Amino acid sequence: MAKSDLQQTIGGYRIIEKIGEGGMAEIYKAQQAALRRPVVIKKLKDPNREIVARFKKEALLSAGFSQENVLSIYDFIYHGRSYYLVMEYVDGEDLRSLLDRRAPFPVTIAVLIALEIARGLEYTHNQNIIHRDIKPGNVLISRDGKVKLIDFGVAKDDGDSKLTMTGLIVGTPAYMSPEQAHGDPLNPQSDIYALGILLYEMLTGIKPFYGSNNTEILAKIIKGRYTAAPVLNPEIPRKVQHIIRKALHRDRRRRFKTASAMIHELEKTLPWQVRSRKKIILSRFLETAGNEAGQTTDETLKMQMAEKASARGWKTWRFLLAAAFLALSFTTIQRFHTTQMGYVLLRNHGKAVEAEMDGTPLNTDRDVFVSGPYLKGFHELVTRDVLSNATYISRFYLPAGDTTAVDVRFPGNVQSSLVRFELEPANARLFVDGHRIENSSVPLQLTPGWHQLRIRLNGTDRINENRFFRPAESYTFHFDLTPSNP
Repeated sequence: MAKSDLQQTIGGYRIIEKIGEGGMAEIYKAQQAALRRPVVIKKLKDPNREIVARFKKEALLSAGFSQENVLSIYDFIYHGRSYYLVMEYVDGEDLRSLLDRRAPFPVTIAVLIALEIARGLEYTHNQNIIHRDIKPGNVLISRDGKVKLIDFGVAKDDGDSKLTMTGLIVGTPAYMSPEQAHGDPLNPQSDIYALGILLYEMLTGIKPFYGSNNTEILAKIIKGRYTAAPVLNPEIPRKVQHIIRKALHRDRRRRFKTASAMIHELEKTLPWQVRSRKKIILSRFLETAGNEAGQTTDETLKMQMAEKASARGWKTWRFLLAAAFLALSFTTIQRFHTTQMGYVLLRNHGKAVEAEMDGTPLNTDRDVFVSGPYLKGFHELVTRDVLSNATYISRFYLPAGDTTAVDVRFPGNVQSSLVRFELEPANARLFVDGHRIENSSVPLQLTPGWHQLRIRLNGTDRINENRFFRPAESYTFHFDLTPSNP
């Protein structure tokens, strides 16, 4: 690593290499000389007052944590006009990268991971701390099978005033609870809702709430509309289906009261033989993830348990043998069916639309047409209304040897928000939800809800924030980016 990246030594830590970079910080692997242990050092990029406050908050909240499912913080350093956070090093990867590569997960794996996350939440909630940003990128899985929650930078404790980045949503839209999307006060059940989203995504391969922009996503969350998990994955057991439905209830009073209650229900879906070997199972899953030619995790577990059966008595051996036979039978049938094909019947109701199936354009000249064949499994259909520019995204499970009908549904008319922008100087460029607005002097009609506003000047983002617009209301924003005279 070049010395220009970071000094070779910070405090008592020797920098080894740069391992990542985000919007707020650079991430380095280092060695703590005194204890000879690897650590991670997060260097803050921007010394903005609010960001520094969030950085310090993460250090203060996490420093008192002592639980295996929550990442440990070792040190907080101010050196050479820069801030550094020293934390536990985890040899593994985050849940996001695993989902992108291997989802949907086997039920055993998904439930075990959800259990460990819930245990981390149980601990932090007992400390009166709400995480507020539970998402796959904030969950680490180590190569020895441990699951850890990270990033308490936007967490909130009871003794804290509301720390919010000015103009920004606190949390990640696709994993927000309805009350979080509304901007209402949060409680531990808001984290439970986000965990329900993670469990759904691990078992289906997709998020329950999706859309072409944050406004569409948050609207679906507030309304509580999502495709039932067993529609996408019929193999999800009924007990697990019930857990997902309860965790994702729009009314937080009808969710699990505590993380402990959710842990109790999750544990009932797995035999003790599985729960007692959770680290071995998760470690093997991480090892084999991405190796489709290798054995599935369920097969690996079955073989390991069968090897130990002779030492556990006839009743346990008989149970394990039956479980092994069922797992092998299911795996054989599953692999056979993945080679079969299915078709998609798309009904666009006469609208002028453009459509893509898994990124490949479709011919939409007819009101009803059949496309395929496609391999059995999960697929994504994206359709756009050419006239209104509305987008509809359908992610669905295609069974083998069958035709699945997909109805294109575009959002109905709503009372738009009227938004005017006044920008100075004249060469400032306006972007709304990532789209360049060529003539910013013309009032915009936006769908009610959250929208991202970004203003660039001379190739640099000067404003980047999210705003909430109410139906049938008018807004005027004046942004003067002219450099002030000394």
